[in-house]
Order: sequence, then structure tokens, then C-alpha cells
Amino acid sequence: MENRVGFRFIPTDEEIVDHYIRLKNLGGSTNSHVDEAISTVDICSFDPWELPCKSRRESRDQVWYYFGRKDNRGERQSRKTKSGFWKKTGVTMDIFRKRGDREKIGEKRVLVYHLSGSKSKSDWVMHEYIATFLPPTVNHRKLEGDEIFL
Repeated sequence: MENRVGFRFIPTDEEIVDHYIRLKNLGGSTNSHVDEAISTVDICSFDPWELPCKSRRESRDQVWYYFGRKDNRGERQSRKTKSGFWKKTGVTMDIFRKRGDREKIGEKRVLVYHLSGSKSKSDWVMHEYIATFLPPTVNHRKLEGDEIFL
């Protein structure tokens, strides 16, 4: 996706879940506009300061978008990186479709990065989006688009 002067990629929570995550989970190919806009990255293979160069979109706003595979190990998901870990903070927010029946389509979590051995949090924040309305056959497959991280 070409960077144009004055263009900003600022999707709403509903657009992220209902459009990007849904399309990716339903088989978005590498030729689709979804893959042109958002890179697929194993978030926990990198520390947060290494992630900006992995983005397909340059951002002066210090906001980057990535698809990532959900790595469930039991009830709790592992979010360890080389130098620290991402810790969920606050409450999980439900995301609803604004038109029609206002069905719940996803969830949004806020995570803060902590360096190992440090009790204080860093300034790195990640928003994690999960689609909750996908067909059962899609929800049970391990696809790269299980989650999108921001």
C-alpha cells in the first residue's frame, strides 16, 4: 500500500475487528489489501522497540498495526519477549457492530510492556483485538490472523 501525502491509516475498533481480522481469518491472501496494510509478525519474538521497522506502514504517530497468531497455553496466553513481557491492564472492552443488531463482534485488551527484573511499567502500550463472531470452523483453526495487535 503506497504512502500518500496526508494519508493516515486510522481504522476504528469496529473496522479492525469486522473488516481486517475477519478477512484475515477467512483466508485473506497475500495479494489482498488486508496484507498490504498490516504485516503479520510474531509479536513476542521482538521487544517493542524492534517492532516499528516490521510494519508495512510508516507512522509518524508512533502507532503500528500487526497481525499475530494467538498462542494459547491453557487459560493464560504467554506474552514473554526477549527482554520482558506484555501485561494486561484494565478491563477487556467489548466491541459491538454499530449498524443493525449491534451484535458483539470482538474484544479489545490493553497491554503494557514491562522489562524483566523491573517492577515499573514502560511507556510501550499495545491494544490487542480479538474477533468473537467468526464461524466455529474458523475459530478452531490456528490461523495467522487470530488476533491483531496494535
